[in-house]
Formats: sequence, C-alpha cells, structure tokens
Amino acid sequence: MTYLSREEIKELALQEGFCESGAVQIKEVENDFLRQWLEKQFHASMSYMENYQEIRQNPALLIENAKTIISFLYSYNDERVDKDTMFKIAHYAQRKDYHYVLKQKLNNIIAELQKKYSDFSARAFVDSAPILERYWAEQCGLGWIGKSSLLINKDYGSKVFIGEIVCNYETDYNKEKVENLCGQCTLCLKSCPNNAITQDKGFDSKRCISYQTIENKENISEGFETKGYIYGCDICLEVCPWNKKAKKVEQQDMETKLLVQEVLKKAEQKTLEKKDFKRLAKLSPINRVKYEKFLSNIAAQS
Repeated sequence: MTYLSREEIKELALQEGFCESGAVQIKEVENDFLRQWLEKQFHASMSYMENYQEIRQNPALLIENAKTIISFLYSYNDERVDKDTMFKIAHYAQRKDYHYVLKQKLNNIIAELQKKYSDFSARAFVDSAPILERYWAEQCGLGWIGKSSLLINKDYGSKVFIGEIVCNYETDYNKEKVENLCGQCTLCLKSCPNNAITQDKGFDSKRCISYQTIENKENISEGFETKGYIYGCDICLEVCPWNKKAKKVEQQDMETKLLVQEVLKKAEQKTLEKKDFKRLAKLSPINRVKYEKFLSNIAAQS
C-alpha cells in the first residue's frame, strides 16, 4: 500500500497544531519568475538563491521515489508584544525559532506514519531546502500568493509559517487553485516605506526592511527608512485586510516574548548588553544576526 488518506494527514497535522494542510503530486515546475527576479539582482547579497535551481524546479530529487508534497500552515497570529515600544521586532520572531519547532512537529508526523506504514519514506523541510514553498502551498490549496508576494490564507491571513513533507506515498490531491482575493487592493505596495514591493508580486530585497536588518550583514545605509524595526518587518502584513480579519491563536511562547520585551526595553534605555541579546537569540530566530549587527540596526533608528 502506498496511499495515505487526506483525513490521516489532517488529523496528525491538527494534533501538532497546524491550522491547514494539503497535498499535490510532485511535478517539474517552470521557475521563470525566480529566474527573472535573479536577473534583476533583486536578491541583493543572497547569492544562495542562485544555487540548486534543478531542485527548485524538480523537488522530486529530494528523496528517492518521491510522489507527493504535503504542505502545512502554522499560524503565529497571536498578540504582539511590541505595540507600544520604540523599537520593533517582526511578529514571527517573538517566539521560539520556528525552523526547529515546526521541523520537529513535521518529524513527529512522519514518525507516526512510519509506525503504521513500514515502507513510508519522507523528509521534512522548514526553510531548509531549495523548495518554492509559497508556490507549493498555493498548489496545495492553502491560499493564494498576494501582491505582497506572501501566501495569504482566507482564514488565517499571511501570518503563517510554511512547512513541507516530501514523501513516497500518494494521497488525495488538491484539484482546484484558490481564487486570488486581493482584488484592487494595493495597501501592501503603498505601505512599504522604501517601495520594496513591485507590481508583479515580487520585491527588491535591498529596499526591504527585513533584508536590511537580517540578511544584509553590513550597516543599514544612511537615510534608509526602517520605521523602528530592528529585526525583520511587518508593515505590509499589518495593513493587509486579510490579516485584520484573520483568526487569532492563543498567546504562545511567553518565555520568549518576555525576553523580547526585555531586550526592546533595554535597547530603548541604551542598557542592552551582549548577554541580554544572547539569551533571546538562544531561543528565537534572532540568532540569524550577530550582536554587532543588532546594535547597528538599533543605531540606524536615531
């Protein structure tokens, strides 16, 4: 038997806290959009985006006898802890590092399925392989790619993490693409202070606050508008009507959130020390930057 039912996947996904899941048969895809984006140099210093194009085009290469991509969404739309602070940290980073948390959840699902099906073979990915995550989530019926270039789910908005399982079993595949419900709205484009979002659902990374505060290892250029963000950015997410009406989830990872509040308060009071940063970085995605870069992001606000 090499078949999984949709209900089996859904039940395991819900047990692990995922809000949506869907599946499609693996196929080779055209990545003209990515190629054109790279040709425009919109990836700035992120040269790794140029690598592994063969796998991006054909994720079946990730495991032997791959048949299916199962895509999962996990909402992080709880209450922010930086509403009234001078400095801001992206909402997704106000919690434990999703790379590890979600990958463990996906591996738990794989382990449960392998208990039942001895020949079930799979790998889990959360930003850990050259997979076109938003594309495949859209193909799985989990939402549409909005003008912000983010995946938007009708119920949960775009404040969602995406993860995948690539496996050798077939299942009940999504057959219909979700309608794009952005309509004539251009709030995300208009809200970006540096005009990073382009008209074709793309973005110029070097104009993006998230890029400048995380991926750019140099100091932020003088005059670049960051709107108080010292790690990541949520401006285009916060103005999106679909996020305003999205379902909220219960407050999560309070230990991390309290550390976020402490770091922001000390940054405002100019009393932040490396040990404070390291305590937070040990738990959250902020470990993507070094302390010196974090300080330079803070300095760029004044």
